[in-house]
Amino acid sequence: VMNGTIKIDVEKCIGCGLCCKDCPQHVLVLQNGKATMLAERCLECGHCVAICPKNTFTMSGYDMHEVKTYDKSTFGIDEDILLNTIQFRRSVRHYKDRQVEKEVIKKIIEAGRFTPTGSNKQGIRYIVAQKSIPMFENEALKTFRKLKRLLEIVSKFVKRPYDVRGYKLEPGFFFHGAPTVLFIISDDDVDASLASMSMELMAEAMGLGTLYVGFFAVAAKHNKRIRKEFGLTKKEKVVTCLAMGYPDVKYMRTVPRKKAGIEWR
Repeated sequence: VMNGTIKIDVEKCIGCGLCCKDCPQHVLVLQNGKATMLAERCLECGHCVAICPKNTFTMSGYDMHEVKTYDKSTFGIDEDILLNTIQFRRSVRHYKDRQVEKEVIKKIIEAGRFTPTGSNKQGIRYIVAQKSIPMFENEALKTFRKLKRLLEIVSKFVKRPYDVRGYKLEPGFFFHGAPTVLFIISDDDVDASLASMSMELMAEAMGLGTLYVGFFAVAAKHNKRIRKEFGLTKKEKVVTCLAMGYPDVKYMRTVPRKKAGIEWR
């Protein structure tokens, strides 16, 4: 049985109904004791692939060799180690003179690719900059120098949350010498931000230091050449910019944070 992307091997299906119960769009039902799709509005989320005890489902247009069978010993994450990792994470602004290997970058992007997106849109793309970093930084500097002059004028009349006069707009201002920069592009801020967080954690796990460069995302919004280089559509934007490299700094401990504001309702 096939309906759009989803293929069902009825010979394997045992009619347990787990896929029907778990389908977000409720397009799977049991007919004559076998799983059947009712409509074409499948999200392609893969819940049916993941939950089926007999591996009945496949998805056309996807690499099914990527599918892994769950194994607690290799899929589980120790919660205390994960929390320690998050608490210890620092923004790194000092990097060794060593390029990040292509295979390492690919694995980091895999963490972003498998991060859930709203309605399973998967509408995120990634641009890796290494040799082109100076060009992007110079273009961003041009834009920020103009913005700085404007903000300095506005600041005389309106109190700003930060003082732009202290910014030294020179090479290194944005990326701090990071040998690799990932630009995460999407029309959805939430989806791209979540993917960025997954990639940041993966980078940390692989011994890299990272830095979110929010100022570059601001510059990219106003710079025509950057937008053209990235091939941005009208809806797309550089949501996050993640600089990374092997850290040339060693931190010894975590730091305190303000207590969480929590309301129990």
